[in-house]
Amino acid sequence: MFKFIKVFIRNYIIAFISFLPLLTFDKNLLGNDTLIPIQYKKTIQDNGLRVIMVEHHEFPVVAVELLVKAGSVHDSQGKEGLANLVAQLLREGTHAKDSLEIAEEIDFIGGTLNAYGEYDSTSITATALAKHFPLILNLISEVTRFPSFQPKELEFHRGKTVTSILREKDNKMSIAARNFSEMLYGIHPYAHPPIGTVEGLKSITRNDIEEFHRNHFLPNNAILTIVGDINTTEIVAAVKETFSTWKKENITETPLPPIPRIDGYTIRIINKPDLTQTEIHVGHPGINRTDPDYFSTLLFSYILGKGPTSRLYTKLRAEKGLTYSATSLFDARNLQGPFLIRTYSKNESAIQTLRLVLDELQKITSKGITNEELDSAKSYYVGHFPLSIETSSQIASRIIEQEFYGLPEGYLEKYLVNIQSVSIEDVNRTIKRVLDPRNLVIVLVSKAEDIQADAKALGEVEVKEP
Repeated sequence: MFKFIKVFIRNYIIAFISFLPLLTFDKNLLGNDTLIPIQYKKTIQDNGLRVIMVEHHEFPVVAVELLVKAGSVHDSQGKEGLANLVAQLLREGTHAKDSLEIAEEIDFIGGTLNAYGEYDSTSITATALAKHFPLILNLISEVTRFPSFQPKELEFHRGKTVTSILREKDNKMSIAARNFSEMLYGIHPYAHPPIGTVEGLKSITRNDIEEFHRNHFLPNNAILTIVGDINTTEIVAAVKETFSTWKKENITETPLPPIPRIDGYTIRIINKPDLTQTEIHVGHPGINRTDPDYFSTLLFSYILGKGPTSRLYTKLRAEKGLTYSATSLFDARNLQGPFLIRTYSKNESAIQTLRLVLDELQKITSKGITNEELDSAKSYYVGHFPLSIETSSQIASRIIEQEFYGLPEGYLEKYLVNIQSVSIEDVNRTIKRVLDPRNLVIVLVSKAEDIQADAKALGEVEVKEP
């Protein structure tokens, strides 16, 4: 019965936190599309740890996120998946607690504790009722600083991750995504997803994991964000007490290879004879997160391929009936993330669909967008962005993003102003600068014999097995 009550309380808190956006939306917008200023306090501890605190008293909850500036981009060559494996192991045991004790401790208070690796960073996050803040702060400190990296847990997570990658071979979208990144980035670490590769994971040793943690998990290489029903004065003292013994060290930056240039159409067919539909990925290197034309890019990407009114969806789905989905995105990272268009179609219409994608890219590059399209895109972000900064966890993630990328102070409050200030001239200039429809990576996952002859009309084609 006691276990049932704990589970009930935890699920209630999670549901309660998830429901916050519906309760607080009306309070987030003022006139002129300006968000209520997010009042935060920033400090830098003596050890270099950057701390950002936001008092958010709507509900008695608190969210904590510790971001370490090390992700899969820091994986050693031949050790692909190292950063992600380190992240998975953080909550699987420390010098003082095993994984079960950690799980029971967070479950008992109805909280959450997670760690995950991305391309440029690793994050450890926790949420709970505000009265449990000391406990979750201590837990985050402990799993971040003192993981034990037990061999048994290492082998379990290595095997689990390898199995996940092998299962990707049954998913045409995953196959296309891996090949697209590989072709786009070559030997650059962005060429593989954070989860890594089978070969890389098999080569990782416990010494590799300990060395990665020792070299990157440092206070002067981390940002701590605390958002919720807190008092910043008390929080400063608590953080200092918890993290003061975390010693800073010199951070060694490993130079990265340049991102390759794409020359013409680089086409690869991944042969899966069982497929009757072709997965299509098209794109090239895009922008980084601090690009001065970030907002213009966001808006024209919406116009090109986001939602049922986008150009790609209208042409491929509504007019031609060739697919049920056509999307585009710019994944803006610390370095140039990918620009990607993704769609699919029957094998017999796959190259026709691909040609229409290429035509739409040419049209938007040469002719630009209309005022009506720009107004529609702006309306979308004005309506949706406030929903992404409602809960304590969302605010923590947004604030830490602002700090990680070095975005200007007040960036979040001015987000919608920046959206509204983009002119059609800005967008059309940006399109010509960041889109390159003549130089593209094209990945087709299909039954090769059904599409190869037509694909060759576009250029040289490489055929590869999954």
